[in-house]
Amino acid sequence: MNLGMGELAPAVLSGEIAWPLDPARPYDAPRICPMCGRRMVVKISPMAWEAACSRHGVLRSEWLER
Repeated sequence: MNLGMGELAPAVLSGEIAWPLDPARPYDAPRICPMCGRRMVVKISPMAWEAACSRHGVLRSEWLER
């Protein structure tokens, strides 16, 4: 069921990586990849966000709502 997500999304969705990264700000998009520490490219729209790590793939806020 990997939809081009890379390694990051499956790790977060399976619970391998605790989410939210900052419990005080549960709706913020991640700026740093929790797997490698690199800065992520973040796109924010009024309804959602998408964060992409060049090494570990994409994570979208709508995937976390399921």
